Amino acid sequence: MCFRKLFRKHEKSVPQTTPEPVKTPAPEPKPEPKPVAQPEPKPEPKPEPKPEPVVQPEPKPEPKPEPVVQPEPKPEPKPEPKPEPKPEPKPEAAKSTATGRYSGKYEVFPEAGLFKFRLKASNGEILVVSQGYSTRNGAVTGIETFKKNVEGGLFELYTDKSGYAQFMLFSANKSRLLSTGEFYDTEARAASAVESVKKFAGNEKIVQLDEIPATEVREELVTLGPVEQNANGKIEIAVGTNKEWTFTLKASNGEVLFMSNGYASKAGVLAGLESVKKAVEAGGFRVSMDKQKRYQFRIYATNSQMIMTGETYPNRDSCLSAVDSVRRFLPTAKVVEKK
Repeated sequence: MCFRKLFRKHEKSVPQTTPEPVKTPAPEPKPEPKPVAQPEPKPEPKPEPKPEPVVQPEPKPEPKPEPVVQPEPKPEPKPEPKPEPKPEPKPEAAKSTATGRYSGKYEVFPEAGLFKFRLKASNGEILVVSQGYSTRNGAVTGIETFKKNVEGGLFELYTDKSGYAQFMLFSANKSRLLSTGEFYDTEARAASAVESVKKFAGNEKIVQLDEIPATEVREELVTLGPVEQNANGKIEIAVGTNKEWTFTLKASNGEVLFMSNGYASKAGVLAGLESVKKAVEAGGFRVSMDKQKRYQFRIYATNSQMIMTGETYPNRDSCLSAVDSVRRFLPTAKVVEKK
């Protein structure tokens, strides 16, 4: 009995001492599946990158159109620098043009069988009328020649026997008379007109006209009738205090019919005289009238170049009578060198 008790006691103790099955907490491998990795799918809130492509890249193209808009205003400042070339600082007259005081214009128009240009002030006053050109393009080219010679200042003032003064503009070597001014009561007023021409000459505006009003016509062709030559006329050639040579045609009564511009030498003045004789023989006369209703004859060479201007007369008939006197006395006039 004692043995059994002991044995039983032993059996009871055996199961208690072998808690090895407790190893069953081997469910510890369950952490190996690491369900913790499942929370990693939290990156599913990748909606954060979604706003990145949606919001941020879209505003990026928006600033791009903004610079596109900025270059558009850039051409707007470009017209601003265009006045920066400032035609104003070029000549002094250009500064005046900016103020509007000297903003005149050139007009090209047909008259008396030729084409001419005239320069007008901003108030519409006619400052100068050119000589005639055989073509319209010739008159336009003549404007540029006129501008260059205005800058050179090749002006001369002439006062006729009636006391009326006008300016004449010559080419650089004085070989060509480019234009003549209006008639003025005094030489001082003619000189003032030269300054006005210098102020307005730099204008670039050119207006083409098919015709001008009849009240503005300044020159007309002359119908010449037969005349009887008279050998009692006289041509005086002389050298002035400025050492320039001139020739003057006088009628039999001593009346001055015309006086030439200056020449550098005696040979030059004699050659000029021959050119005038040929033009007179060819009948190259025209009669002009200025705004004061003073009349003057002009002599043109066969190439349409104006080579001589006459005295001024109070009416058209007196001027035409002077034309006939030139035709009557010049061909056979005696040449005299005045000492």
